[in-house]
Amino acid sequence: MLDNFAPPAVIVVQTAFEPDRTTRVESVTLDSNGLSISVSSQRWDARVGFEQTYGFRVLDELDLTEFWSRCTLEDGWLFEVTSGGWKELELTRPYFYSGRQDWVREYLVVGLNECVSVLTKEVPSVLATAPSNPSLQPTAFGGG
Repeated sequence: MLDNFAPPAVIVVQTAFEPDRTTRVESVTLDSNGLSISVSSQRWDARVGFEQTYGFRVLDELDLTEFWSRCTLEDGWLFEVTSGGWKELELTRPYFYSGRQDWVREYLVVGLNECVSVLTKEVPSVLATAPSNPSLQPTAFGGG
């Protein structure tokens, strides 16, 4: 199969959560509030939220090797894809209406194993969340 696609171009989205090689996508939830992606590392837990999405996909990192020269967990874990990503691939289909709108943006949430591509209209929100294991939370007595 010939590769007719240019290498992806990405921009690191700055967040309050430092790049970390232990970053994992823990869960992906779509409900009436939008798309929510739980992401964690050994140092932090966060939730990435998208109020309005036009599509999302979850793939193993091995299926996205074209990104790894530009997207590493040492550089970041949340990227905006400006060209050469999933949106561009979908645009090869003549009936992919949403992607033909100028305002559709693409984001990539990168984890050690799973990665999530999101087509959306707005910049995502990124908020801190409590660790999933309550025993890791500090107590009033200083224990954790």
